[in-house]
Amino acid sequence: MTSKALWGALGLASFFYILRSYGFERLAADLGGLGFWKIPLILSFLPTVFCYALAWALVTPEVGVAKVFPLMRFTIISIAWNNLSPFVKVLGEPVRVGLLERWIDRKQATKSMILYNLVHALGTLGSFFFASLALLLLYPVPGFARTGLLLFLFSSPLLIMALYGLPHFARRFLGRKSHRNKLVLAGFWVHWSFSKIRIFSRKYPTRMWIAVAVEIVARFVEGGTFYVAFRALGQAQPLIPCALLDVGRALLDNIFFFVPYQVGKIGRAHV
Repeated sequence: MTSKALWGALGLASFFYILRSYGFERLAADLGGLGFWKIPLILSFLPTVFCYALAWALVTPEVGVAKVFPLMRFTIISIAWNNLSPFVKVLGEPVRVGLLERWIDRKQATKSMILYNLVHALGTLGSFFFASLALLLLYPVPGFARTGLLLFLFSSPLLIMALYGLPHFARRFLGRKSHRNKLVLAGFWVHWSFSKIRIFSRKYPTRMWIAVAVEIVARFVEGGTFYVAFRALGQAQPLIPCALLDVGRALLDNIFFFVPYQVGKIGRAHV
């Protein structure tokens, strides 16, 4: 509880600092200058939220797809809390677990949250795979960037295999006496978290891979928000580059902030 309160306070302080640095009057002027565009800008995010909620419902059979619209509301709330904590995004996931507890117990809610986070990460990797392919096929990419994209295309299947193999490697790590005092707790939670997705994918393969596909689609759909935002600012851009831009943003956002904290410590706090 103390740790979550500390991170929450840090997140709120950082959010206030960002707003203050930008300037409250400037922010109000920018929002006022959008005029009518505020409405389509807000509405443009709803298809993305629907995809997120659908993927979450698919990996939570205890709740079911029938509750996708309440899950949309929960998703918006958790995203809002995550955005209040720019440092490792720690506030939204406890909120997600708490909201689910009205239907299922805490252990099931925590498992649902971790499964969704991992599916979310797999969807992000998958979307970047397809975005890299699109960039190479549709645009003249400079040599260094082209090499990087090709490396990602060839390495991404290996990365996905590595994610599935993490429980095995973590179990071997935990079994070595010489390592028992070195990140043993982190190793346990990596093993626990990733083993859940392996078990789920074997028990519900259709749900699992449809959820990943929905998350991949969500990444490209979210580019519509960039598209509307550029038009609102008077700098209209084509839809496809906006979608590719959002895929790249999502990859960086998830690599550095999303998975490391939420897969482990929050799960331990709730189980």
